[in-house]
Amino acid sequence: MPTIQLDDNLQDTLDRHPATVRVFLGRRMACPGCTMAPFETVADAADAYALRRDELLLDLRRAAAATGATPDPSAGP
Repeated sequence: MPTIQLDDNLQDTLDRHPATVRVFLGRRMACPGCTMAPFETVADAADAYALRRDELLLDLRRAAAATGATPDPSAGP
């Protein structure tokens, strides 16, 4: 399962794991396309929408695992 963490940058998460967009939209979160996404973490988003962090994190990881992920180019070979 992908290692999305609560302290991961929101925009980076969306970029690396495009399938997570549906999780945010399904929870009526405006994170995809939000101007604050580059400055907030997954935890910040959960808190802003009064969601349980652990549930959001699990849903994000499941969505990313179901479709794979775009490799992080800064991770190296």
